[in-house]
Amino acid sequence: MDEEYALLPRTGKTPRGADFCLRLDNDCMEPWIRRGELVYVDRDESPEEMQPGIFWYDGRVLCRQWCEDSTGTLWLLCANPKRESENLSIAPAEKAACLCLGRVLLKKPLPMPFYYG
Repeated sequence: MDEEYALLPRTGKTPRGADFCLRLDNDCMEPWIRRGELVYVDRDESPEEMQPGIFWYDGRVLCRQWCEDSTGTLWLLCANPKRESENLSIAPAEKAACLCLGRVLLKKPLPMPFYYG
């Protein structure tokens, strides 16, 4: 996590429960979360299945929806169907290498990506 960062003051727009925020540098979560938008994260809460979280995996910080299939495989899913090729499947034996950094705070839940399931 050698990324640059800046401390931002809390404002009236900071959601209750936010511990930190990140600016998304890609369009993997569009149209619900836009490239360049700040996402606020509650590090004490894990996201519910199919809801977005911030994950540390393979040296990258990712904002993705997640689910686990019947085989125990963890899926980190892009909400944007144009980025389906960037979905990650993590085998049960490798799940310990994926760290959930917290739940993305949104006003309403995201739908399951239509291409999944």
